[in-house]
Amino acid sequence: MVVDTAHFKGNYPDSCSIQAAYVKGGTDDQVATQSLFWKELLPSQKLEAHSIHEFVSEVNEIGPITHVRLNIFPDGGVSRLRLYGTKAD
Repeated sequence: MVVDTAHFKGNYPDSCSIQAAYVKGGTDDQVATQSLFWKELLPSQKLEAHSIHEFVSEVNEIGPITHVRLNIFPDGGVSRLRLYGTKAD
């Protein structure tokens, strides 16, 4: 997993966390309702300005997921979020 704050030298978030859920089908409203119960994929991690942050051992094994939510505290710039995994059948 990579959280990239490249090019954000002053307006970057201090920390981030990622939540995830496995939601099969459903409407946008159902996904929003279920988001109250999403699991923690990545616990809160400290970020730095203009850096590529790679997380491997910090990622929790929560099984298959279909949706992710990046939380940043406080608001700031994130250039890119990359998640790596395998497609479940």
